[in-house]
Order: sequence, then structure tokens, then C-alpha cells
Amino acid sequence: MPMRTFLFLGLVLLLAACNRNPLEVVVSRCPAVAVVGDIGTMTRFAGDGQSQDDVDFTAAITDVRSGCTEGNSVVGEMSFVIAAQAGPALRNRVVTVPYFVAVLKDNNAIVSKKRFDARLEFGADGTASVTETLAQVIPTIEQARRYNYEVLLGFQLTPDEVVFNMRR
Repeated sequence: MPMRTFLFLGLVLLLAACNRNPLEVVVSRCPAVAVVGDIGTMTRFAGDGQSQDDVDFTAAITDVRSGCTEGNSVVGEMSFVIAAQAGPALRNRVVTVPYFVAVLKDNNAIVSKKRFDARLEFGADGTASVTETLAQVIPTIEQARRYNYEVLLGFQLTPDEVVFNMRR
């Protein structure tokens, strides 16, 4: 038996032993999770000024992780960190930041949106963080197969805070 044939048969047997087709496509019905660009950060000011000296704190949504369980329904689990840095105008060591979780269907229809509050307690180093964990349920696997779902995260900002973020 020529050496080439022997190597080819060995490769075929090795691939067969893996019991996995390398060309197989796995379709997941799990919703994608993302932070919305201009509203993934928040800068809160003390008073009406917007100078560096007026910054109460700056917060960001980071370290987004997601997982999913598929069965008769689809349950998407997500966790993320809200981290903040104190500014020179911070007076309260404990602040509450509002954020939202929105579920979109086919990238354009908002199926649901829920607002939450995260409590941040600043340490002596001027930083604060909290990990938030949530689950989103798509009631039936048929719905998950028919539509593409995604979960969007962001801070619930005031119009002035949005304008500030867009200018940065």
C-alpha cells in the first residue's frame, strides 16, 4: 500500500473517530446581547455645569457575558458589570444609576423594555462597581425559530446626558 493511501486512510479514520462533522452548522436560537453605543456610558454632573469640576461620577456598562438554555422555550442569561469612577463633585458615596434591558425582534420591533436601578457604593479609592444578572425568556421554541431576537443594554439617560455622550 503506498504511503499516501495509508496516510489518507489514517486521516479518514481519525476524523470518523471524532464523531463530529466539521462541516456541520449549529443554529442557536439564543438572543445576541449588546450594549447600545452612545448610551453605554453615563456622566452625571452636579448642578447645571458641565465642566470637569462639575462631574459627579462617570459610569460604564462593561464585561457583558451571555449564555442560553434551549428547550421548549429559550432562556437567555446575561451578566454585566456597571463600573463607575467618582468625579470631583461627588458628595454622596452611594448613588443609583438607571439602566434598561430591551428585547428586539428582527432588529426593528421592540418586544419589551424594562428599566432597572443599580446601586453603586463608592469606596475610598473613588471607584464603585456592581454585577447585574438577568434572564430573558422567549416563551416558545417556535417563536425563537421564526424570529431573530437580540437583547440591548444601556443607561436610561436624560436628553442632556445623551447630548453630552454624542458630543464626546
